[in-house]
Amino acid sequence: MKKSYIIGIVVVIVIIVCAMFIYSNKVNNSDDDVNATESLLVSENGVSIIVPADWIKASSQSNESILAVANSTSKDSNGFNDINVNIEKKDISGSLESEFNSNYKSLSYNTDYQILFTGNVSGIGGQDGMEADYTSNVDGISKQHKAIWVEKDGSVYVILCSAPQTVFSNQEKIFNSIINTFQFA
Repeated sequence: MKKSYIIGIVVVIVIIVCAMFIYSNKVNNSDDDVNATESLLVSENGVSIIVPADWIKASSQSNESILAVANSTSKDSNGFNDINVNIEKKDISGSLESEFNSNYKSLSYNTDYQILFTGNVSGIGGQDGMEADYTSNVDGISKQHKAIWVEKDGSVYVILCSAPQTVFSNQEKIFNSIINTFQFA
């Protein structure tokens, strides 16, 4: 009797330890990326991304926008979603690098914008590309942006992630996850 009682206690302890380990891993990984939580595949105009389930399709003021999504829970003072990802498609006449450099050179002349970083990226939709991080202050609204440029079939695709400057660093992990799920459909 004592032997079966001890075996029973050991089995219960093992089950409790396993359950705690599984729960701990689920909690620790829940904020790691978009795929660790409930997510939503958004596909439109030949591109797709995976976003958190509480994000929504959005509209963009850019005529070159082919897909736009926004965090449904974050609103600015006018009631608009202020954390968003917009994908634009532009035809180019030169190289990706020349288009990218021309765009950010002209942006740097505007005092409402400050370039924080430019550099190369790889593996975005199976392509190599370029990244620019910058801030904007338009009409008294300070935002931070991450723009990823990739080229495919004579067109440039720009993945533009934007958020209020005060919360951008908190959103950057989500933005990076969304960027890493970008695919050409």
